[in-house]
Amino acid sequence: MELENFKKHMQILNQSQVDEYRRKYIDKYINTYSKYYIERIETLEEFSDGLCCTGYLWDCLKSPTFIHEEQIEKYRSKLKQVLIFWDNHSKDLIYIKDYWKFGKKTMVRVDYNLFLDHAHFFPEDVYLTDETLQWTRSYSRMKMT
Repeated sequence: MELENFKKHMQILNQSQVDEYRRKYIDKYINTYSKYYIERIETLEEFSDGLCCTGYLWDCLKSPTFIHEEQIEKYRSKLKQVLIFWDNHSKDLIYIKDYWKFGKKTMVRVDYNLFLDHAHFFPEDVYLTDETLQWTRSYSRMKMT
């Protein structure tokens, strides 16, 4: 599926919804007292594309656990609509051509299976939850060594 067709199957949330979900997500899942969070996420730096963080929320998760790719596939039958967002990084620090298919501060609602089948449209590191915020998954295509 091409990107423009994919966009027809998802919803981009308005900025007030994004701000509210992001705030609630951070309150619930992120250790905002950590030095890393304060220095790399809360403290924004000026770049050519505006104020951006230099860290990753997943580095500040309160209770992180690693799950394997096989487990991600098992969620296909359980998860339906998910909210997806990503860290607000600067294009100055990203060396992948055409990286941002959506706005840096965007949050989308999309079917979980559709996301998995088209994850290449999204940044390498994304956060998934649903509207209840009862669960979260951070999804990374970064090679872990």
